[in-house]
Parts: sequence; C-alpha cells; structure tokens
Amino acid sequence: MPAATTIYFTQISENAPDWIIIVNVGNQRSKITVVARDPKGKAVWSNEKELEPFEAWIPPVDNIKEGASIQVKSDGPIVGERHCHVGKDTFDFPGAAPEYKTVGRRLFFPEVYSGGNETLRVLNVGENESLVNIIVRNLNGKILKQLSGKVPVFNWWFMTDNDFGQVTGTMEILSTQPIVAERHLYYANTTKGAVGQLGQVLD
Repeated sequence: MPAATTIYFTQISENAPDWIIIVNVGNQRSKITVVARDPKGKAVWSNEKELEPFEAWIPPVDNIKEGASIQVKSDGPIVGERHCHVGKDTFDFPGAAPEYKTVGRRLFFPEVYSGGNETLRVLNVGENESLVNIIVRNLNGKILKQLSGKVPVFNWWFMTDNDFGQVTGTMEILSTQPIVAERHLYYANTTKGAVGQLGQVLD
C-alpha cells in the first residue's frame, strides 16, 4: 500500500506543549500544508512549506493558542509524528491515515483499564456528520456499556471513564464516517506513568 498524502493528529493541546514533525518520504519535492481546526471544525491556523525528498519539517504548532485538531495534506507521500507532553508524561503518536490502519469506520482498543484515569477523543475526518457508537466489553466479551453520539465533520467527541465506565476490558468504536480515536491512560499508581494509543482499524 502506498504511503499517505493526508494524515491527522486528533489534538494539539492548549494546556500542554505539543510538537509534530512531518517527513516527505517520496522521491519528488512536495508541498505540505498544515491546518488546525477548533472543536467546531473551523480552520484557525495554517502553515505550509515545500520539502525535498526525505526532508523533515517541524511546523510551529506552538503558535496555536487553543485546542485544535491537525490535518496535514501533501502532494506527495508523507509520514508524521506528534509528541504530547502532559506533566511528567509524554505521549507519542504517529500521524493517522487509512493507509496506516489508524483511520477507519470500525476501530478497536484491545485494552481499557479500571486502575487509572482514561480519556478518549474521537475525531470525524469524513465528509459528513458521523453517527458514532462505542461498545465497552469486559475481558470475557460481555457488553457492559454502550454510548452513541453524532460528531460533525472535523469535530471531536471527548469523553472520560466517567462516561464509559471504570472497566478492565476492550473498546470497539463503530462510525458511519472515517474517524481517528486517541486514548490516554493515566495510571492511579503514579510511578507507572501513562500510556497512549490510537484505535486500530478492524474493517
């Protein structure tokens, strides 16, 4: 499968210093455009640059002064990475794309965990409003909780384990439009730190 020409980051936080890097992995010069959108999907910041083959660029996303999602578009293949710094914890996420099995209509998290505090952000990157259904199961596969909501284009649905429950098990997310989902887990035992992951595409 070819590399992606559009990638997504579910958030740039206004409360924590975030950092992203974009690399042109093609054999031709490519024009890269980075667009930040607010929670309502409105573009609030953009920047662009031409990159030579395998040249890397760190866009000045610290200029974004509000919570936003990021779309990176290119006329050639790209990869990207984001660091999210929250207190003493650092999360590391790749740029999401269908080609990288992190954008789709059915996503799965192999773990949710009751021994900490969790957050989940679901970003609609489709062309229409999406109906999103979340299914939380225990380790035996029994459904413990289901949530549903409508997410407009380039909007996100943010929730915590106060919404989907303090459960040790799994999470499945079904959507009528392509989505990206990002999960943070902050362990109750602070010596363990925190972990983050993107939902894995099943279909």
